[in-house]
Amino acid sequence: MRRLLGLGVGALLLSGCGLFGGKGAGLTPDQQMAAYIAHEHKANASSSGFKPAPANTDKAKASIYSSLGAAYLQDGHPRQAIRELQLAIADNSSYADAYNVMGLAYAQLQQNALARAAFRKALSIDAKNPEYLNNYGAFLVNSGSYAEALVELKRATADPLYSTPQFAWTNLAQAYAGLKDLSAARDALNRALYLVPNYPPALQMLAELDFKDGNADAAFAHLQVVLAQESDNANALLLAGQIAAQQGRTTQAQSLWQRCVTASPYSAAGKRAQQLLLQNG
Repeated sequence: MRRLLGLGVGALLLSGCGLFGGKGAGLTPDQQMAAYIAHEHKANASSSGFKPAPANTDKAKASIYSSLGAAYLQDGHPRQAIRELQLAIADNSSYADAYNVMGLAYAQLQQNALARAAFRKALSIDAKNPEYLNNYGAFLVNSGSYAEALVELKRATADPLYSTPQFAWTNLAQAYAGLKDLSAARDALNRALYLVPNYPPALQMLAELDFKDGNADAAFAHLQVVLAQESDNANALLLAGQIAAQQGRTTQAQSLWQRCVTASPYSAAGKRAQQLLLQNG
């Protein structure tokens, strides 16, 4: 669970009743079986007076519940995710992954105080975990706490064992941009793109910076690379359409905006694209 940027990119990069009632998440068969076993085990234990499981068993069950919570969150069901994560914590109150994913779920629900507390709990258990540091830093960026975010994200980028450092470098660029240090923001984006060439979120933010600096051609070129990888990226489609319109390519602009509306009609980008289509139709 990593994708939870600002500056128009739209999302921060973060490192997802009855279990299957309601809409239900798109869990894999293995996840469904793990969920069934875990829930049956808990129900049987409570009804037959079993003694508490050993700590290693509790950790295994907490891992299952945390994985299910992440799956629900990825499938767009944060409340169901939180229910699973609460079960994970009930089995093992020191299971840091559960608190990390819970922070993401609460952030998605815009319950910022609870999200902050969950992230801080995860870091109190595993203070050097770069994924937790990145997720908390991304949350702080999204909350407008840019200076505080710099501290966490710099720690994440300094970890040589972090497997996805491009996330933290791109979020670090967002924090610098929030503090109006655009030179440092560009440096961070260049580092992300050095690590993962053509990384879409970094290229998209670079396009926005170039567009604001008046370099529309460079911005459009970056967006074309983004859209080649993410054809339904609403924010990229919106900005590409704005650049095309600015350069007099009206038909192309309308096509890009229509794609934006089709891809994400209820998002801020989709609503703005609808307005531009009406104004320029």
